[in-house]
Amino acid sequence: MAMFKMKTEDEWKKSYILEFNEMRDAYESKLKKKQDEIDNLKQEILRIRDSKNTLRPKEKQISDIDIQSIKDLRFCGLSYSEISRKTRWSKATISRVLNGLYD
Repeated sequence: MAMFKMKTEDEWKKSYILEFNEMRDAYESKLKKKQDEIDNLKQEILRIRDSKNTLRPKEKQISDIDIQSIKDLRFCGLSYSEISRKTRWSKATISRVLNGLYD
C-alpha cells in the first residue's frame, strides 16, 4: 500500500509541474505579445516625431513693400480698419506688422 501512495504523489507532482509550466508558458507568451505591442508603438511614435520635423514653418506671405506701406499709413494716423480697407490685409496682420512680428 505504501507503494501505491508514492506513485500517486509522484503523479500529482508531475501533473502540478506540467500545469505550472503550461501556465508559465502562456504568461510568457502574453508578456511577449505585450512587449511587441509596446515596441511597435514606440516605433510609431518615433516615426511621427520624425515626420513632424520635416514640416517647415509657413513662409511670410506679406511683402516688405506691404509692411512698409502699413507702417507709413499708421504713421499718417490711420486706424487699423482704415489701413485694412486700403491694403486689403486683415486687422490681425496689420497688428502683427505694427507690433514688429515681421521685423
